[in-house]
Amino acid sequence: MKITYLKSILASAFFFVLGADVSSAQSIAAGGWHSLVLCSDSTVKAFGENASGQLGDGTTTDRNTPVTVNGLSGIIAVSGGGDQLEAHSMALKSNGTVWSWGSSVHMGLGNGSSNSSTVPVQAQGLSNVIMVSAGGWHSVALKQDGTVWCWGWNADGQLGDGTTIDKGVPTQVTGLNNVVKIVAGTYHVLALKNDGTVWAWGDNVSGQIGNGTTTDQKTPVQVSGLTNVKAIAAGRFFSLAIKEDGTVWTWGENLYGQLGIGSTTDKTTPVQVTALSNVVSAAVATGAFHCLAIKSDGTVWSWGRNTYGNLGDNTITNSSAPIQVTGVTNVIALAAGTNFSLLQKNDGSFWGCGRNASGQLGDGTFTQRNTFTQATGLCAVMQPVGLMEMRKEFGTIRVFPNPSSSGIFTIEATDLNGNGIEEQSGRIVVYNAMGQIVLEGTKCQFIVNSSLQVNMAAFPKGMYYLIIGGDREFYSTQLITE
Repeated sequence: MKITYLKSILASAFFFVLGADVSSAQSIAAGGWHSLVLCSDSTVKAFGENASGQLGDGTTTDRNTPVTVNGLSGIIAVSGGGDQLEAHSMALKSNGTVWSWGSSVHMGLGNGSSNSSTVPVQAQGLSNVIMVSAGGWHSVALKQDGTVWCWGWNADGQLGDGTTIDKGVPTQVTGLNNVVKIVAGTYHVLALKNDGTVWAWGDNVSGQIGNGTTTDQKTPVQVSGLTNVKAIAAGRFFSLAIKEDGTVWTWGENLYGQLGIGSTTDKTTPVQVTALSNVVSAAVATGAFHCLAIKSDGTVWSWGRNTYGNLGDNTITNSSAPIQVTGVTNVIALAAGTNFSLLQKNDGSFWGCGRNASGQLGDGTFTQRNTFTQATGLCAVMQPVGLMEMRKEFGTIRVFPNPSSSGIFTIEATDLNGNGIEEQSGRIVVYNAMGQIVLEGTKCQFIVNSSLQVNMAAFPKGMYYLIIGGDREFYSTQLITE
């Protein structure tokens, strides 16, 4: 069977995005002391500390209400980095290019210069990028082919190229492929491969690499004892992973109880977070010293340092085990910076708590908040659109060519033995970067030695999201037309 153009209307199809794992969503982000929001019109708002131009509005003036980042459109993801004053921001465009602004003291903007910029500049030589993450003074990008690229500060080996030399343009991480997710900590990097293993490199002073040592790593090493991982996060000196079974695992520094294990003892290999299960992988965040997570029942939990009320429990008491945040519902995304926390609700509203001395909560004040408070004058936040994979026990789906110069994509589904999947019904939906449906099919069937085609030639060039939902599995990927 072959379908060349999908026309029919399926109003319930949006379920496959919002009701599924959106662990690649980056619609809100927290840097050291600043915040970023991806608006529903694909522009970016920023607020908070701006000493290095990390707000991208052409100034170095702190803002306690949102300002628009200059010259950005077609954005599908944002990330905030830095450590307090020296900070930078990143944005991913729907065409797969990467843009950065703020501090470039160690060339973290990726344009070959150590000059900071108060407006976005393009990272050199990067295309087909599907995920970005900003570290302390380094930056990371994941390309569609599963390779990882880093640039900026490299004193601890956080660029993963086997050296400690700073790089002003993106450089490929040595010996690493088949990566599906990346995240930058302040001084280290984590990568999740498609086999469920986690790999790490960079600073390891507190054991945040997770290989049982405290020795810095200049190339990727596998985190010990972790399998079946579906999401990762990284703080200043610690790391976090979520397994397929909804359990949470942490390792590294534990001075403030940020590992969530009921003690303050550092760990150089992963340990399970105390009494926390059924965590939704999209909704987890690590700040410099604290963590936030959402369980499948919609409750929000936090732990770690709470000096500025950033755990959202109306106290300033640290917690070495997860505590439930009360009065918060309908949360679909989280972010955490240095002593502050952010969340997005399913109505597009934005909320924050914790340190606010630079206006990073966006509520028009510089007042510390010990409970989550809604930001004022902010755009509707873009609904997170994530990437999913068909469950490994059923097989794989291949989409090619991708990118496509013609706009025509072929989809092939195979089982674990490489054979075509027989009579497997499903639904196909294609979204644009705004989360709007542009193509739909009510049903399709993959038949042995047959293929399915999706024709995007009539649509503007750029990045789209393909969602395939069957009775037993879901699959998603990005479609790039060029």
